[in-house]
Amino acid sequence: MDAYIYRLIRLILLISCLIPSLICFLCVFFYLLKTRKTAYKHLHNHVIIVLLLLNFILITTELPITLVYSYYGHVQPINAQFCSFWVAYCYGLYGDGFFLMAFGSIERYFLIFYERHIQKWRYIIHYPPILICFIYPFIFYSVVINIYPCENVYDYDAYVCGGGCFQYQHIIGTLDYLFNLCTPIMLIILGNIILLLRFTYQKRAMKQANTWRKYHLMYVQLVSISMLYFIIWIPFVIVSLIRLFYNPLFLQDVTILVMIYCLYICPLASPFISLIGLPAIRRHLKRNHWHILWVNRIAPIRIRQIEIINTRIRQQQIVLRRQSDEHTF
Repeated sequence: MDAYIYRLIRLILLISCLIPSLICFLCVFFYLLKTRKTAYKHLHNHVIIVLLLLNFILITTELPITLVYSYYGHVQPINAQFCSFWVAYCYGLYGDGFFLMAFGSIERYFLIFYERHIQKWRYIIHYPPILICFIYPFIFYSVVINIYPCENVYDYDAYVCGGGCFQYQHIIGTLDYLFNLCTPIMLIILGNIILLLRFTYQKRAMKQANTWRKYHLMYVQLVSISMLYFIIWIPFVIVSLIRLFYNPLFLQDVTILVMIYCLYICPLASPFISLIGLPAIRRHLKRNHWHILWVNRIAPIRIRQIEIINTRIRQQQIVLRRQSDEHTF
């Protein structure tokens, strides 16, 4: 049973992370909208933009369901239809993120070293895979939740109602876990390792060709997001593998109370990491920071100093006027 103190701490932590994340999301989207002609023109931005939109949808639509669950200690509203929606929606959003990151990790390699080929065939090998990565998880989980021949028995006191019945079917549950979770993570790891090796090997040649700075930002941005997924998801995957194939009760309490909620770190932190590949918005935020600092701290001090100087000038003028009057008299 989920204890009240754990639910309260979890609720406070999630809300504390949600507010700055939303602010950063809005800043990034405002910048992308302002520079849409140049931002959307570069293919390497597309996966990141879609991923940011996806994570924004997750923290503004799915995360509030989790917050309500954490507040009450059970699902609201309590009915099977809502649980079916929550399971399919939650799993679909996370699945989208996995497949987009896997595709982005592979495509980023070709965008750095074979950019002209990707540009030439972008309507075949760029846009359709992004669309497939976005649509496939929702279709898959909608089908297995609503059509797969097993009866969903939901636990209204559990996160995502305890999941769908397909997860407890040996064949479909194992295939879902291996293909929709483990495979994208392995592709993310493999794609970034290959990119790191090739990038390191050709670093000197890229510096000589004056393309180092451009591709360096692309590389660091992707690797940073990939590392975030790796750090957050690998422990969950390892524990889930042990529970799936060896001991179903392995770290059960830790998984239920902590690990499944740590997965929200990825979407919540994604706008901050995306700033690595957007140096212009970082400069814009710094300028605004100094402007705000000037308005809130420095400007009042300067105003007080000016007021003091003006007061002294007026006092001196009064003294001089009095002296002049006395002399005249």
